[in-house]
Amino acid sequence: MSSLAHDQRFNLAPVLSLTGILIALFLGRMLLAPLLPAIQSFYELSHSQGGALFLAISIGYSLSTVASGLVARAFHHRGTVILSIAVAGIALLALGLAPPLPLFRALLVLLGAGAGLYMPSGVSMLTDSVGGRHWGKALAIHELGPILGFFFAPLVAIAALQYGTWRLPFLVLGVLSLIYGALFARFAPGGRFAGAPPTPRHILEIWRVGAFWVITLYFVLVVGLEMGVYSMLPTYLIEARELPARTANTLVSISRLSSLALVFSSGWLADRFGARRLIGVVGVTAGACTVSIGLLRGTPLAAAILLQPMLVSAFFPAGFAELARVTPQSSRNVAVSLVIPAASLFGSGVVPAVMGRLAEIELFWLGFVLLGGLMLASMTLLPLLPAAKPH
Repeated sequence: MSSLAHDQRFNLAPVLSLTGILIALFLGRMLLAPLLPAIQSFYELSHSQGGALFLAISIGYSLSTVASGLVARAFHHRGTVILSIAVAGIALLALGLAPPLPLFRALLVLLGAGAGLYMPSGVSMLTDSVGGRHWGKALAIHELGPILGFFFAPLVAIAALQYGTWRLPFLVLGVLSLIYGALFARFAPGGRFAGAPPTPRHILEIWRVGAFWVITLYFVLVVGLEMGVYSMLPTYLIEARELPARTANTLVSISRLSSLALVFSSGWLADRFGARRLIGVVGVTAGACTVSIGLLRGTPLAAAILLQPMLVSAFFPAGFAELARVTPQSSRNVAVSLVIPAASLFGSGVVPAVMGRLAEIELFWLGFVLLGGLMLASMTLLPLLPAAKPH
């Protein structure tokens, strides 16, 4: 196949099959956020201890992402994706049995580890299956995974707490994840090529690219805006803004669905006008909305909550496209495996833990202001990214 033909192709089947995996993995990780008040009550945890549960997931996620290149080298990207959903499904089933707290924490680490294997191999499979000029659009479809995971988690929590127990969603999703993993293994196309291991040569090759460090910083902060805010937002609305639990979870759920309004157009915009411009617009607007969540009340607060995730989701097609553009294809999975652990550890682990601590000293709002302010300040580094030629 000529390079031009390769650049033009757009295969939808592998994109959709990988998106299904990502939906299950994100939903599994995000269930903890809306169920946190019930889990804190069940295990008699403080806000700080509850926030630290997210750190357990992010530790497992980060460690397995770093090691994912070794797994992908041995089992190919396809086998790594299948292993990812299988490990996550088993962890979810065990979490649903409400084990003793130390084992519960250990299973959260395992859940994170299962999910962490996915992204480097998933992105490598995705960018290999479609032409370069379509990366933005393909990654925008792929971003449906987090969006739908974020959307359904609060709704599942509402139903579970009203008609059953916090344990039920973990059990049901564990079973469904294992079934989908079996179907993916049987029918999904692509991915039968090995990943690059995180060797010193590959790592140094990536580290020499100055733009890599800027993109990594943006991923770290944006995952904080996405995962960190989502993890603590239901508890924040209930505890600090005194909303009923059902109202808080419904608002958070609807806010994540609003991301659909921009995620597809953001992929097209990244392809059309260049990722750097889109990253700049997203960084400023999403940072401002995050600051507003910490400062506002009533209708203005609800508006900020609805807008923030829509803007944040627009970053990922541009961010992954830019990361793929500045790193060689042979070690692209290594680049992703270096970026995602740092982003996950900060955004999914440190941010909820710090916010939980701030909540205990009645400064819950300050966590949102500081996080949004960091995003705004980071925009001064945007000129260091290379300007991609628009299509």
